[in-house]
Amino acid sequence: MSIAVTSIWWLTLATICFCVCWRDLKSRIVTNTSVIFLGCVLLTSKIVHGSELYFVNSLLLLLLGMLLWKLGLFGAGDVKLASAFALSIDPEYLLLFLVIMLILGGIEALLYLLIKKLKPTRIVHDGLPFAIPIVLSGVFSVGASI
Repeated sequence: MSIAVTSIWWLTLATICFCVCWRDLKSRIVTNTSVIFLGCVLLTSKIVHGSELYFVNSLLLLLLGMLLWKLGLFGAGDVKLASAFALSIDPEYLLLFLVIMLILGGIEALLYLLIKKLKPTRIVHDGLPFAIPIVLSGVFSVGASI
């Protein structure tokens, strides 16, 4: 594909990811609509980049995520978001995706606790906006998989 098509694909992916992160930061919500848009863009990576799609990865991550959601460890939107990214992540990089996501989430949790301790009025919502680590690790892993 041409450089223009590839650039538009990455710009669209970045725009959706920014919107997902912003909304999660402001209201702790990852909407189904944004996950569907992200999934559609990632599905087009087959056309734009000729990359493979990994439905088994996505399904396994969704099942594991549903278990973690039932245990109260993750939000349902975060699980769907990670599963959408898993569509385009090569199985070779799936563990890397999860490790980066958890490391960034841990750093975010420490920053959150620090802010809550120093300026408790700055924390408006309970819970972490975990879409941010998911998106950062997801975009990195998708880029590595292409």
